[in-house]
Amino acid sequence: MKVFRFLFAAALAFTASAQTNLPVPELPVMTNARPALAATNAPAVRPPTEIFSDTADFDLKNRIGVYRGHVRVTDPQMQMTCDLLTALVSTNGGRPESIIASGNVKVEGLDDRGRAVRLTCDKAVNLYQATRTATNDTITLTGNVYVDSAMFKGTGDPIIWDRVHDTIHVENQDMQIQPEIKKTGTNVPPVNALFK
Repeated sequence: MKVFRFLFAAALAFTASAQTNLPVPELPVMTNARPALAATNAPAVRPPTEIFSDTADFDLKNRIGVYRGHVRVTDPQMQMTCDLLTALVSTNGGRPESIIASGNVKVEGLDDRGRAVRLTCDKAVNLYQATRTATNDTITLTGNVYVDSAMFKGTGDPIIWDRVHDTIHVENQDMQIQPEIKKTGTNVPPVNALFK
């Protein structure tokens, strides 16, 4: 069940590309010169994740970034909005150790097969810790959780996704499983056509 993989794809780039409604920088002067194209074996560069908010505060000593008011995260794999977003940057400058989105959390994105996934909740917490001996990476959704995906739709509280072991634990669940439909070559509409 990799349906939540998009949820915090932004976790890899939150701290490196944060923005807070800053003035737009001047664009470089355009010329008619055409840049030379060169073949390269360099890996593709992942587009940046952008964070917009009414205000942002950065505690450099404690490595904490706090975004408040109309928070909007734009990532190549998902869009998220919330009232408050807090990120704790790791000491080595890599992936944040925690990201907490709270208040009217809404996420729209794609699963690993490119199918739409939408979810809402009151709070989403991504905790990440890597040591030489173990890695922990969990996402916990709480408070009025609703998930709508190609695989299933419904509620649960909490929903805990262990990304290392690729398991999902759901309590108080009320979900409809939507089986994958294989094309049969008939004119009979698929059973889950009502859910589209």
